[in-house]
Amino acid sequence: MLIRQVRPFDAATGETPDTPLDLRIRGGVISEIAPGLRPAPGEEVLDGEGALAIPGLWDRHVHTGQLAQAHARLDTGGAGSVGVILELVRAELAARREAGMADQALIGFGHRLVDFAVQPTVPALDEATGSVPTVLIGGDAHHAWLNSAALERLELPPRDGIVAEEEWFAVVPLLPVLPGVADAVATGAAMMQRQALQRGVVGLVDMEWGRPWESWPQRAPRMRIRTAVYPEELAAAPGPTGMALDARGLVTMGPLKVIVDGALGSHSAFTRDAYTDGHGYAGRGVLSVGPEALREALAQAKAQGLDAAVHAIGDAAAQIALTAIREVGIASSIEHAQMLTDDDIEAMAALGVTASVQPAHLLDDRDATESLWPGHGAQAFRLRDLLAAGVPLALGSDAPVAPLDPWLAMAAAVHRSADERSGWHPEQQLQPREALAASTDGITSLQVGGVGDVVLLEEDPFAEVPLGAHGLLVDAAAREAAERLRETWVLATVVAGRLEARL
Repeated sequence: MLIRQVRPFDAATGETPDTPLDLRIRGGVISEIAPGLRPAPGEEVLDGEGALAIPGLWDRHVHTGQLAQAHARLDTGGAGSVGVILELVRAELAARREAGMADQALIGFGHRLVDFAVQPTVPALDEATGSVPTVLIGGDAHHAWLNSAALERLELPPRDGIVAEEEWFAVVPLLPVLPGVADAVATGAAMMQRQALQRGVVGLVDMEWGRPWESWPQRAPRMRIRTAVYPEELAAAPGPTGMALDARGLVTMGPLKVIVDGALGSHSAFTRDAYTDGHGYAGRGVLSVGPEALREALAQAKAQGLDAAVHAIGDAAAQIALTAIREVGIASSIEHAQMLTDDDIEAMAALGVTASVQPAHLLDDRDATESLWPGHGAQAFRLRDLLAAGVPLALGSDAPVAPLDPWLAMAAAVHRSADERSGWHPEQQLQPREALAASTDGITSLQVGGVGDVVLLEEDPFAEVPLGAHGLLVDAAAREAAERLRETWVLATVVAGRLEARL
C-alpha cells in the first residue's frame, strides 16, 4: 500500500514535517517514507490529501466477550437505586414479550453499588423477572445481581444478595449457556472491531476470561488482538507472550492476568487505610489473591515465557503486586494503577513495570474517591507523577466499563473533568501529545521498519496546552484541548498495510 500526501506526527516531539510525505507499506511493515513516491504496478493507493498521520492506537485493557454482548444489554448505568433498576427491568421484559423475545436471557450492565442506599436482593429481582434468567452486571464488572433462574442455570448456590469478585469472574465465561447470549457474542465481536477501527484503534489487549486465544483466530480478526490468560487456565495457554496465533499474525499471545483486589465502585479495592463509614469488606476492601499465590502464578507464567498483567486498584494491592513482581523478576504491568503511593511509583520505575491506566474511570470515580477515600485523592490516577518518574504509561478503557474510545481516554488524561468543574488534581494532567504517546503501544512516530499501522486524522488535536501558575495547565485551555480530542475525526485506519476503515 502507498499512502500519499500525509503529515506524520511525532508524539515524542510534537513535530510534523514542513511538507507532506508519502508512506509505503510492504509485508505489513513501513518500507519507505519520502516525498513523491510513485505507485508500483497493482499497488493500492490511499490519498491522504494532507491529513495528519499518527501511529495506530491501542487499547491496553478490554474485556471483548462482555463488550461484544453490550449491544444487546439493558443499560443500567445512572440508575441510582434498586427501585429504578427494577422498573427498567420490568419495562425491558415487557418490550421483549411484545417483540417475541420472551425466552431470551436478560443481561444488564452499568449500575454501581456505591450509588445505592439499599442493597440489591435476589427475591426483589425474582419478583420483577419471574422465570427469565436475568444477570445485571455492575459497572465495574466486579459483581452481578442474578435472579434465581440465572443462579440455577449457571449452577450457583441460592443466595439473597450479589455474586462478587472471584466467584463472579468464574461465572463470566459461562454466560453464553444462557438463552440468546452466544448469538449476541458472535454478532457483537464483528461490530466491536468495526467501531474500534473507525476510532483509529488498530490493536487491543483482550483481558476476557476463558480461552480467548482459541476463539479469536476463528473470528476473522481485522485488528491486532493480544489475548490474556488467567491462572486457572494458565497450564493450557500457549506461549511465549508475542507468539502468533493466526495466519496473518494479528492474534498473538499476551500476558497472564491476575486480579489481586476488587474495585472502588464495589467497595472492594484493597487499601492500606479503611474506607469511610465501614465501607468495604473488612473495612479495607478485598484481597482476592494473596502474596504466596500471586508469586506462584507469576513464577509459572515466567516459566512459560509469559509476561504478567496484575490488577491492583488499591494501594495495598499495588504494594503486594510490586513485591511479587520484584521477587519473581517477570516483565509486568500494573493494571489500573489507580491508587499509588510515592514508594509504589518509585518501585514501578525501578522494576520497569508499566502503568496500564484507564483515565475515563477518573471521571466516574472522582466523587466516590473523595467520599470513600477522603484525603487520598492525590493518590488517584497519578499520570504526571508516573511519567516524571520514568514509568512506562499505557492507556486503555477497561471496556465495557468505559467506552472503547481512545479519544475519550486521552481527553480525560488531559483535563480530568467530566463536568463544569475544573480538572481534578490538575498537577496530574498530561499534554495532548503525551496522552497520544501513551495510546500507541509504545510507538511514538511512523518510521521505516516500523509496523504498517497508520491512522489519518482530519485535523491536529495535539497542540501544546499553555502553562499557568505553578506550572499547571491553564484550565480553560486544557478543557478546550480535551474537547478537541473528543471531537477528533478519523479519516482512515490502516492495519498491517491493509485499509480497514475509511470515512
